[in-house]
Amino acid sequence: MRTPKKAERTPQPRLNRHLKHLQFENDSWKRLLGFILDENTHLKNRLSDVLKDEPGNDLLDDLDSFHEQFLKEDQLLQLLRNNVAEADQLLAREVFEDGMILREVENKTSRLRHEISVAEKQFANLKSTFNSFLAENI
Repeated sequence: MRTPKKAERTPQPRLNRHLKHLQFENDSWKRLLGFILDENTHLKNRLSDVLKDEPGNDLLDDLDSFHEQFLKEDQLLQLLRNNVAEADQLLAREVFEDGMILREVENKTSRLRHEISVAEKQFANLKSTFNSFLAENI
C-alpha cells in the first residue's frame, strides 16, 4: 500500500474542522435555495393575481416574459439543489485518506459557492425588476 506524501495529508483535527465547515456551508445553501424557491413561488402567485385582474393587452407580453423567467428560475434552483445534494453525499463519505475525495469536495464546493452567489444576485434582480414593473404599471 502506497503511503501518501506528507504534503498530501491533512492533520485529522484540522480535516475534521474543515469538513464540518463545508457541511455547515452546504446546509446553509439548502436553506437559501429553499427560501429562493419559496420567494419564486410567491412571485408566480402574485403574477397569477395580476392576471386575474385582466391587465391591458399592452402588459401581457411583459407579464409573459416574467412568467418565463420565473419558470427558468425554478429549473436553475432544481439544478442547484441537485448539485448541493451531490456535495452533501460527498461530505457524508468517511474516506478522505488520500486527499482525492477532499479535493473533489473542495472543487465542487468552490463551484457551488460561485454558482449560488450568482443565482442569488440574479434572483434578487428579477424580484426587484418584477416588483418595480408592477408598481409602475398596475
